[in-house]
Amino acid sequence: MPVRSRDRVRAIVAEATNGLDAHQVAEALDVHVTTARFHLNNLLDEGGIIAETLRPGGVGRPRVLYRTAPAPPAEELLFLLLRQLGGTAAKREATSAAAGRAWAQAHAQPTDDVDPTSVPDPVTIVAATLTSLGFRVTETVSAFGSHRVSLCSCPLQSIAARNPEIAHGVVRGAVEYALEAASPILDGSYAVDVSPDSGGDCELVLNLSSARRVATE
Repeated sequence: MPVRSRDRVRAIVAEATNGLDAHQVAEALDVHVTTARFHLNNLLDEGGIIAETLRPGGVGRPRVLYRTAPAPPAEELLFLLLRQLGGTAAKREATSAAAGRAWAQAHAQPTDDVDPTSVPDPVTIVAATLTSLGFRVTETVSAFGSHRVSLCSCPLQSIAARNPEIAHGVVRGAVEYALEAASPILDGSYAVDVSPDSGGDCELVLNLSSARRVATE
């Protein structure tokens, strides 16, 4: 899967012990300096990097160096605790899915009795649930019974950076619970897959595919 430009910028800055300016990042990525500044500013907003403005040695704009932000001790502890969820990425994702289900259930809105014959729109159900948990849905695409939902991993951003499988599991569990709670007909009807966004500004891509079709492929 292609690496996102922002992740490449993050990696380039992390490798430079003395910091890099926007022109150096642009040269390393072979992009325009404006594009490099765009990604650097986004990383600054996320808290992934820090900027240091140097005293100008002459006429012109002061040079700004970018470095990886030092990890707070509490963040490192969180990372170590999360690793205890399982010895492999698959185990950590499975454990996180159970936590995601519990998280969605704790924030579920009270509803009237579910009509067992009705089939609510799965995308509407998923979008409402993820929004209530702090995610930002940016795009939905449906075709031939399958649905693709792009979202920013806002509440899990710091976790997703180092343990993406945990973010994937949490979202998968929350979505599976939302579909199950919405209608008996939706329960188990979709295979839920969460993966990193291959490009653009979003962090995660959620795919809902017919479980029956997936089982026969």
